[in-house]
Amino acid sequence: MIKYKNYTKEDIILIFKNKIYQWFITLVKIILFIGLSYILLRPVLFMLSTAIKSREDLIDPTVVWIPKHPTIENFKKAFVSLNYFNAFKNSLIVSIIPAIFNVISCSMIGYGLARFKFKEREFIFALILFTLIVPPQVLLIPLYVFYQKFDILGIFKLIRGEPFNLLNTYYPIILPTILGGGLRSGLFIYIFRQFFRGMSKELEEAAYVDGASPFQTYLRIFIPNSVPAIVTVFLFSLVWHWNDVFEPSVFIGDFDKYTLSLNLANIRAIITGGTQIFDPLLILPPQYAGAILVILPMLIFYIFTQRFFVESVERTGIVG
Repeated sequence: MIKYKNYTKEDIILIFKNKIYQWFITLVKIILFIGLSYILLRPVLFMLSTAIKSREDLIDPTVVWIPKHPTIENFKKAFVSLNYFNAFKNSLIVSIIPAIFNVISCSMIGYGLARFKFKEREFIFALILFTLIVPPQVLLIPLYVFYQKFDILGIFKLIRGEPFNLLNTYYPIILPTILGGGLRSGLFIYIFRQFFRGMSKELEEAAYVDGASPFQTYLRIFIPNSVPAIVTVFLFSLVWHWNDVFEPSVFIGDFDKYTLSLNLANIRAIITGGTQIFDPLLILPPQYAGAILVILPMLIFYIFTQRFFVESVERTGIVG
């Protein structure tokens, strides 16, 4: 109490009230944080707990979270059922390549919509935003027919005698991203447009004074200064393509070309051999183990890039 000797009784009471209030607020924050963490982590922890349970643990009513006879057999079974190494390679192809093309094409489109003034600009941007609310199932049949008989103005048919059949390949997933289409490309264009609109006009004018063309300005001025938007778009595209099941299930029919997510969606049929009769006690553990194996690469990737990702998302203005 020595440090309070120059304070009046009322001042000391006020100081203690403020400290109690601060402690209370801190306690509330801790409780909320623990509660939210539990809500977010409980499904993952339950999945991991089930994945390492043996059959004895599954039928033992006394076992809830910590198994008495933990095993990794479920992971081995899931690893084989997922055809992991081959499917992992396929997932990399349909994730990294589209992510790179999304960055290139969407940045160019966003630059044009942000820095050039033309009469149809707002209308085109509205159409791009409209693609975000169009369910992909609506375009399923047209896209299937289009890639089954892929041709450009009849040129391929004129040269080869017939159009290309791109089904059962990765081209239907990759080609749209080259032209600014594909999975959630409208959002990526929006991110780049908003980021480029916030950049100083003086940079652009200085580049024009130095004799740079619009493309050189985009390449030498805007791209080097848009690293946050590039990182954000690349990571979003990578994760969404990695987790996507719809497009691979539509265009790919060969099991050897299946991605991890597509194999996970069919792991029950793979384990049971396609039969409709199965034992949940035999299916759930390897199914959960397979889910962990599928999300593990992205989880490891996020651990090493989360600092750059969070900073990039904040700087692009997606949150807040």
